[in-house]
Amino acid sequence: MVPPPSTPLLSTMKRPLPILAALLLAAGITPAPAQPASAPAAERSRLESKTVTQADLRLEEHPFVFDGAARGLMAQYFNGRTAGTRSFVVGNFQLLPGAEPHPIHQHPDHEILIVGSGDGEIICDGKTTVVTTGSAMYTAPGVPHGIRNTGKTPLTFYFIKWVEAAPEGDGKLKN
Repeated sequence: MVPPPSTPLLSTMKRPLPILAALLLAAGITPAPAQPASAPAAERSRLESKTVTQADLRLEEHPFVFDGAARGLMAQYFNGRTAGTRSFVVGNFQLLPGAEPHPIHQHPDHEILIVGSGDGEIICDGKTTVVTTGSAMYTAPGVPHGIRNTGKTPLTFYFIKWVEAAPEGDGKLKN
């Protein structure tokens, strides 16, 4: 069961935001406001520097349903373009016990998943790994992957997805 809105999600986690911040900084990407999830990459605006708090996210207001079944809660911190990407998305997912967001899938994005709390398994490129708080996954574009909550409490994970900007003939990034 998903904790009630009054339960601070991050209170169950040890250090999720420093890990996320370090990954973002290492990638040279600065935070900015989110864009609608339905916006095509070419129409997404360039992200501006901004901080988004857990309270701003209002995760409890974003149920995630797939194939008619509730899977948990999901909200995005950022969704747009950066100087080095055509698409850049950072989000938070609270996955119900026994659930997976959707079946194993693949897409043109690079993706990092970081487990903030709970127990589950990640399937990446045909290999299943038991995961818990602090586990992380990276997948290159086109690699089949997925995550499943195998525990009795919600599994919280953060995701970072991006599609690189295409270089132009002069080697400069185009996005």
